[in-house]
Amino acid sequence: MPNPGAMAVLRGSPIFRGVAEEVMTEVAGLCRNRIYRRGESVFKEGTAGTKLYGVISGRLLITTTSEKGLELHLNVIEPGEIVGEIAFLDGGPRTATGRAAETSTCFEIDRTAFFKLLERSPELSTHLLQLVCKRVRWMTKLAADSAFLSVPERLAVRLRDLARPPADSSKGASHAAEVRISQSDLAQFLGVSRQVVNGYLRAWEREGRIQLARGSIRIRDMNAFS
Repeated sequence: MPNPGAMAVLRGSPIFRGVAEEVMTEVAGLCRNRIYRRGESVFKEGTAGTKLYGVISGRLLITTTSEKGLELHLNVIEPGEIVGEIAFLDGGPRTATGRAAETSTCFEIDRTAFFKLLERSPELSTHLLQLVCKRVRWMTKLAADSAFLSVPERLAVRLRDLARPPADSSKGASHAAEVRISQSDLAQFLGVSRQVVNGYLRAWEREGRIQLARGSIRIRDMNAFS
């Protein structure tokens, strides 16, 4: 029987949009769900990429570690998103670590079983190439932002990228957004200290652009960060 949670993620992903329903059902049949506790690793940098992951609920924090042991946050994977595709496709080691930012339910697809399906459904190859290209474009933009933007500019870009509609968005706050992240984690996205991030956030709060709360940042008007 197809996995309902995985099927919802696959159908909602632009990567699998247009895939025939019978093929989608086969892909969902390969998915196996697992629950991860907050802080638990889903996959680790340097290990073999034998599985592809999709987030059904919760969030994953994607990080990488330097040779000196310094950790840099790269991305937050939200429900409905797929991750781990690069090592999954080329069979090489993981380029980053993914761990649960909160209790999360993910599905995983075994690489061997999936490649057997690819032999029967070559149309899937095109969709996976789109996924890889999307990730490469994102990494290229990230590198360019680090090289050419100032710290407050990069902070604004990161807030915009991580922002989601607030819980009360149905009450008319159409231009508002919320970022569920600690200032420490946000600092690790930028490779700066928490004190630097806090300084800019406090200034923006005084200007009325954002509202700070424990573990979250409410953006009053996304247009201010466009």
